[in-house]
Amino acid sequence: MTVRMVPIPIDPHEQPQFIMCRLHYAFETAFNNTLKLLEEPPCNDLNNFLGYCKAWCTTLISHHDNEERIMFPYLERKLDFGKELEQHKNMHKALLAFLEKVALARKDPTAFDPKGMAQILKTAEGDLMAHLHQEIEDLAPERLKVFTREEIREMMSLIHKYVMRHENPLMTLPFVRSHTPPEYKSWPQLPWVIKKLLLPLLVLRHSGYWKYSPYSM
Repeated sequence: MTVRMVPIPIDPHEQPQFIMCRLHYAFETAFNNTLKLLEEPPCNDLNNFLGYCKAWCTTLISHHDNEERIMFPYLERKLDFGKELEQHKNMHKALLAFLEKVALARKDPTAFDPKGMAQILKTAEGDLMAHLHQEIEDLAPERLKVFTREEIREMMSLIHKYVMRHENPLMTLPFVRSHTPPEYKSWPQLPWVIKKLLLPLLVLRHSGYWKYSPYSM
């Protein structure tokens, strides 16, 4: 069956919300997927499963770093994003506690504590989901029209440059691709050489992690 791709918006005012919606969908999907897997964890493939847990969690933290360093300061020239910053601080306590559990279990498999890991996620679930949904609403095109199209393009360019310098391509790109449903695979926009040649190589490094992802690359 042919999948009809959803196009990336052309209007600069629509692009931040579209991209944030796709990223937050990926994080929400990974979060729910991990909770489900922790009910009956794959103890015979623990290192790969824990690698998957680390991958989405560190990618989420890196995404927040991007927002705090580039997007929020730019938008706060004319809008208030202080609430989002405070939400990040509260969520990161839980995310770091989760990563501590992951690191401990990777070092010593007998320390694997699926119930404890699930409890951390469940405790953070309400705040995290509220944040993921609210931030999308706060980037509504009508709200962003206090900025010119040129200003939004400038902000998106700065974000892109930051991502290219700071994101881990072995984690971020495979994570995003494997948590994006087929109809949205037009995003992120990738040159043919990256999509067909480089991406398969990036996936190979941690291919065991991505078997737990919900979608193919």
